[in-house]
Amino acid sequence: MLSFSQSKAFFIAAAIATFSFSLYSFPVFGKQQTLAPDQVEALKKQTVCSFINIKSGTVNIRKGPGQQYPVVAKLKRGDGVRAVSRQGNWVKIAALTHGNYPNETFTSLDGWVNNQYINGCSEDQFDRWRK
Repeated sequence: MLSFSQSKAFFIAAAIATFSFSLYSFPVFGKQQTLAPDQVEALKKQTVCSFINIKSGTVNIRKGPGQQYPVVAKLKRGDGVRAVSRQGNWVKIAALTHGNYPNETFTSLDGWVNNQYINGCSEDQFDRWRK
């Protein structure tokens, strides 16, 4: 049986681990919003399935199309996103995806990523953001 101080230390360690996990699992800073089914359908019609393609580490998602804008999220290789459009060398992202079709869910994400770190999901869309 754990003593009171051991229990207290365990509780604090568990709380820190949970907080760290939540920051890593949900890298978007600020309020997140899971989209309703009708919002998901509209999002799918207006965006392109894409994913983050960085060799290692994370890539900064910024508030605007340029390095001078603040970072709003950090995403890692393979993170799924829904991309809207391209402006110069920057791609606008509207949502972060979780899971696989048909059970995927979407979290609102308003940000921009440099086009060298994003690819389309399907073979015919793979190079879309590079052109």
